[in-house]
Amino acid sequence: PCGLRARDTGGMSARVAAATLLSIATAFFYALSNVLELLEAEQVPDEYALKAGLIVRLVQRPRWLLGLVSDVFGYVCQAAALGLAAVVFVEPILASGILLALFLGAAFTHRPVQRGDWFAAIMLSGGLAAFLYEVSPTGGSDIGARARWLVVGTITCVVVVGCIAAGRATTGPARASLLGVAAGIAFGMSALLTKALMHYFGDGVFGWVNHWEPYALAVFAIGGVIVAQSAFQTGVLSAAVGATEATGPISAAILGLVLLHERVSMHGAKQTAVVAVSIAAVLFGVAVLAQAEDRVMGDKAPNAAARADGTEGAAG
Repeated sequence: PCGLRARDTGGMSARVAAATLLSIATAFFYALSNVLELLEAEQVPDEYALKAGLIVRLVQRPRWLLGLVSDVFGYVCQAAALGLAAVVFVEPILASGILLALFLGAAFTHRPVQRGDWFAAIMLSGGLAAFLYEVSPTGGSDIGARARWLVVGTITCVVVVGCIAAGRATTGPARASLLGVAAGIAFGMSALLTKALMHYFGDGVFGWVNHWEPYALAVFAIGGVIVAQSAFQTGVLSAAVGATEATGPISAAILGLVLLHERVSMHGAKQTAVVAVSIAAVLFGVAVLAQAEDRVMGDKAPNAAARADGTEGAAG
C-alpha cells in the first residue's frame, strides 16, 4: 500500500490519485448518510437507544433507508481506497465529511451557511492538506500480527464498552459525546478490518471465509451503526457528530500506525510543529462545523415530529 509521496517523486502517482478521489467520494456518501439518518434518528423515542429495536423502527423510514444506501456506497469507496493506500492516508481525508454534511444539511433545510462556518471549512481543509503533505503517510502491511491484535483489540473493546456504559448513565451532551466516541472508535477499527478483507479478496471471492477479521468487521460495523444512531437520537447533534467525526479518523490512524506498521515522516521541530498545528486546525474545524450542523439541522427533526403528532392527533 502506498501513501502520499509527492515530494519524493515529483508528483502523485495514479494509485495515490485514485485513493484520494475514492476517499473524497467516501466522505461525501458518509456525509449524505449522516444528514439523512440523523434527521430520522432524532425522532425515535429515547427508550429505543442502544437496542436492536432502534434499527427496526428506523428501517421503516424511507429517508433513513436512503441514508443506509448512501452508507453502503461510502463503504465500497472506502474499501477501495484502503486497498490502494495506507489507513493513515485515507482516514484523515474522511474528516472532510463534516464539511460536506454541513452544506448538504443546509441544502435540505434551506438555511444559510454563516461566515464563521466558511472560516472553519478553510481551517479544516487547510489542516488536512498540510497534514498529508508534511507526514507523507506510507507503507505498512494489510494484515496485523495476531498477538498485537489481541492486545490492542482487547483495549479497544474495553474503551468502547466503557464509553457506552458511561453514556447510558448520563444524558444530554455528555451522553451524545460518549456514544459518539464509542461509535467513532468502532468505525476506526472497522477501517483496519476492511483493509484485511480487501487483502483476502486477493485470494479469491471467498478467500476471506477462513479468517477472523471479516467476522470481527461485521461486529464492529453493525455495532458502530447502532451506537451512532443512538448518539444522533439524543438530539445534541454538535456533540454526537463532532465526537464521531473526530474520533473515527484519529482512532483509525493510530491503529494503523500501531497494528499495521504504517509510517509517517516527521523530521525536526519545525515539521513536528506544523503537523501539530495542522491537527489542531482539523479538530477546530470539526468542532465548529459540528456546531454549525447542529444550528442548521438541530430543530428541523423536532418540528417535523411536532407536525406529525399534530396530524395524528387530528386524525384521531
